[in-house]
Amino acid sequence: MTLGAFVRKNRPHWQRLDAMLGEIEARGPRRTNRAFLQELSALYRSTTGDLAFAQTHYRGTTLLLFLSQLVGRAHNQIYRPHRLSARGIADFVRNDIPQSVRSHLLALSWSGIVFLLGIALGLSAVQFDERAASIILPANVLNSIYSGQMWTGSIFSIVPAPVASAAIFTSNISVALLAFAGGLSFGLMTFWILFQNGFMLGVVFKLCADYGLLGRLFEFIASHGLLEISSILVSGGAGFVLANALLHPGPYLRRDALAQQGRPALRMVVACVPALIMAGCIEAFISPSHAPVWIKVTLGLVLGGVFWLYLLFTGRRPAISAEKVP
Repeated sequence: MTLGAFVRKNRPHWQRLDAMLGEIEARGPRRTNRAFLQELSALYRSTTGDLAFAQTHYRGTTLLLFLSQLVGRAHNQIYRPHRLSARGIADFVRNDIPQSVRSHLLALSWSGIVFLLGIALGLSAVQFDERAASIILPANVLNSIYSGQMWTGSIFSIVPAPVASAAIFTSNISVALLAFAGGLSFGLMTFWILFQNGFMLGVVFKLCADYGLLGRLFEFIASHGLLEISSILVSGGAGFVLANALLHPGPYLRRDALAQQGRPALRMVVACVPALIMAGCIEAFISPSHAPVWIKVTLGLVLGGVFWLYLLFTGRRPAISAEKVP
């Protein structure tokens, strides 16, 4: 292709990119919309290809200098560092996090299904053979239940509440992060963590019911249980989002699909960290207290309800729906 033909063919794209860059440089990137940024990215990629072609066939021409400058300007705008601001943080919390959750409701549903499956099998295992509880519960917990005593009392009588709360939410955050990172194992580790936690809960519920402790167990978990379990489920859903990117990359390379889906998955986990910290503090200070049961139940329902209302109904609606999850 001659130089003149190459210029005539691609000049409209270069002029459009130049005009868009001028607009961003004059007004700033925050005054652009999604369609504008998508067009800018597409023009940047095509112009980068034109630059590579010109470097091969039109060395020493003014066209090569022009394209180099144009691509450099576009690169600086697209990959410019983002300044951390109060407005940006507020937008991230108000819009980005709930959008990410709503865009991956199918992954979240799978997380809930696996957790409920674990509960059902835990209940069934103890119903079939009570010795199955020894597979997953420590000996001291089993001995307390068999003697008709809640194991939580001895723990909180020894460990100060501030220390206990830090240990609890640190442990819960670790579980959430493992459930999220487990997506890199094609979802196998995420599946196991969710199933294991559900199985343990099913075993505990069944044993406490058999030994007359179900009411006391409910009283203990009423204030923090819904918020804590909800956070683990959302983290598990984030892990399944990563697994989906690896198992169904679509037209992308797996690493590119993982990078693309990793951002919303990480936002889902970010939503769980403050929730788990709050749940840990409540579990240490309020759950073992002698506060009336109705206060604990009300607190648990309010916190759990606010958490799900925030994730499902706040912020702008997502423009793109989730891909299917294995």
